[in-house]
Amino acid sequence: MIVEKDPPEHTELRKLANQGFTTRALESWRSIIENTTEQLLDNVQNYGGMNVVSDLSVPLPTVILTKIFGVPETDRAKFIEWAMDITTFFGVLGGSNIEEFARKADLAAAQFSALIRQLIEQRRRQPGTDMISLLTVAYEEQGFNLEELPSLCIQILNAGLLTTTDLISNGVNALLTHPEQLQKLKKNPTLINSAVEEIIRFDTSVPFFFRIAKQDLTIGGKDITAGSVIALGLGAANHDPQKFDSPSVFDITRSPNEHLGFGSGIHFCLGSVLARMELTICLATLLRRLPNLSFDPDKQAISTKHTTLLLKGFDSLPVKF
Repeated sequence: MIVEKDPPEHTELRKLANQGFTTRALESWRSIIENTTEQLLDNVQNYGGMNVVSDLSVPLPTVILTKIFGVPETDRAKFIEWAMDITTFFGVLGGSNIEEFARKADLAAAQFSALIRQLIEQRRRQPGTDMISLLTVAYEEQGFNLEELPSLCIQILNAGLLTTTDLISNGVNALLTHPEQLQKLKKNPTLINSAVEEIIRFDTSVPFFFRIAKQDLTIGGKDITAGSVIALGLGAANHDPQKFDSPSVFDITRSPNEHLGFGSGIHFCLGSVLARMELTICLATLLRRLPNLSFDPDKQAISTKHTTLLLKGFDSLPVKF
């Protein structure tokens, strides 16, 4: 996968991958995000309450990804099942059931790759505007092996599914937990972009990321030997008092806000623009449609912090409106 590569191979793969995230492509997906969000809220509008996770934050990015990839309706249920099995494995903690998660992810990756290969062959004969078409054209034009394209698609899934799911639930939780900031946003909806950046900083969905030291080095007075596996605390960095004034304060007007929610450097998140677009549209639509949104006092929210190190969000977030 591209995330495991270094230059110069990484540089070439990144250049190819960017063809799936052009400005034109992203703008064409804006209407998909808007329509999908509206449809999901239509489903719960008359119930007076919902589970933000199961009713909104999980289905929104999964449906969007199937549409962006151009997956046929008949294959979407399986596509989503495979995607969840693959992405769940990347965030699971070690334990007695780790082999079960690994087998499910491995089988899902094989089945997912088989479907992507079918789509590639279809797009070669009849290209469209979906991401598979854009990437297929880019790979062929640059003379890259199309057999490597499914692995890029799997990485796009990992980067754009559970991470966005958790950002949405974390965002709703942050706003409801800080009612003065929620009211500020309601009074001035133009603050939505700034609010999204603060949500990503304040409660990032990827609090840790792992790297392997390629050589002996010293960071912060700590010696790290070559080959060591390092857990980078992105969430902690986003609360560094040397970088942010009052880092524990949730402030939707914070500026500047140079957080590490999408990483940094050459491996900066490929889908950051798409993730920001999804979060912005989702939260703006949610507050417009459900202005009286609040926590459901009769139901308990369930955090994922006890089941995963790599990802942070909610398994359940009940609200009423």
